Amino acid sequence: MTAKIISVFNQKGGCAKSTSTVQLAGTLGLRGYKVFVIDMDPQNTSALWALAATDTPFPAEILSFAPLGEHFVEKVKTLVERFDILIIDNPPALDSRVPWASLLISDLAIIPCIPVMDNIWASRQAEDLVERAQKENPSLQATYLMSMVRRGNVFDQCLTVLEQKAKLPIMKTKIAMRNAYPESQIFGCVVGQFGNSPAAKEQEALVDEVIGLLGIKLKKRVNKL
Repeated sequence: MTAKIISVFNQKGGCAKSTSTVQLAGTLGLRGYKVFVIDMDPQNTSALWALAATDTPFPAEILSFAPLGEHFVEKVKTLVERFDILIIDNPPALDSRVPWASLLISDLAIIPCIPVMDNIWASRQAEDLVERAQKENPSLQATYLMSMVRRGNVFDQCLTVLEQKAKLPIMKTKIAMRNAYPESQIFGCVVGQFGNSPAAKEQEALVDEVIGLLGIKLKKRVNKL
């Protein structure tokens, strides 16, 4: 089958973009999907995360193509018949052509967004880029993923503002700020490899939602959380 392509992007840094990419990719891998992550961020966070794995290999393949810039698209052509899902971790740079090139070849764009006002103010730039890309790639879907969510009136109010103003849908699954996420970086794994936990259940719910958007066959883990 030809791989479905997901772009994880946001023009604002610090919104858990790479964390979202790696957790989604690894959780899909644990479900039995063949997943390849293209790390286009010069910081190489996704690629370094996978390299931290020791006894147990990371459940998805991750490589940095960042030096290729927007020309990474040529590499994608060599991968689409070998994997079920490709995920592109884009750089948070307004002047980069990479997110634009990524959106033009993607089936789904996921925009991680923390429910704080500076993220919401910056979300308009991401929406503008999606709207332009959809004119050239009409099959592109796009959605917000609320990340690093905490309890409190401030976060609730900011989420309400985004819901009122956003031109794109917001995923039902919300990813909380939990210690399990930075801990999984240390061990080069995803939270699902720690066993049953609220973080693991969040990621399983996210995978279900993403698979539904992509319209591909849903796989369940044999060892259910």
